[in-house]
Amino acid sequence: MFSRTARALGDTVFSKSKRKPGSLLGSANSYASEATFETKPYKLHKLENGPSTSVTVTKEDALTYFRQMQTIRRLETSAGNLYKEKIIRGFCHLYSGQEACAVGMRAAMRPQDSVISAYRVHGWTYLMGVPVLGVLAELTGRKSGCARGKGGSMHMYTKNFYGGNGIVGAQVPLGVGVAFAAKYQGIDAVCFALYGDGA
Repeated sequence: MFSRTARALGDTVFSKSKRKPGSLLGSANSYASEATFETKPYKLHKLENGPSTSVTVTKEDALTYFRQMQTIRRLETSAGNLYKEKIIRGFCHLYSGQEACAVGMRAAMRPQDSVISAYRVHGWTYLMGVPVLGVLAELTGRKSGCARGKGGSMHMYTKNFYGGNGIVGAQVPLGVGVAFAAKYQGIDAVCFALYGDGA
């Protein structure tokens, strides 16, 4: 059960817009039901054939991706405002402007695949299944947060999401360990180890 404060914080994510989700696109019923486009060929290493360069997306999937990106942006805007008001303590590394990277990767992942990162994990935490209120509760140190309020901005976790890491670059060998564990146990899964910020 979320506290009254956490619920109020969650309301700030969507309070600035009176529109229904997806209404920024107008009437979606008048558009095509799917779109196909070509991507650039991938550079390959020790592979003869790569993934197809022809990509098809349905209207429903495109709207889902748009809503996810919009939710992450509003979540990060709210987190930034709460940080400026000193309601969020400690570090607060935002993911604003990078939402499409996480949404695109998540769309390609299978349920058994996992992710580990360092900084900027609020959006990833949401995409991996934690509700917006759970992310905001964690950021504000509430017991109802995904790490019971003890992880803050960098240490959020959920199923198949091994969170952020306060040590720059440490997520890469940890991700290798997660992937090796899957291989060792005979599980057909991959672990995406995300890095940046000087790692």
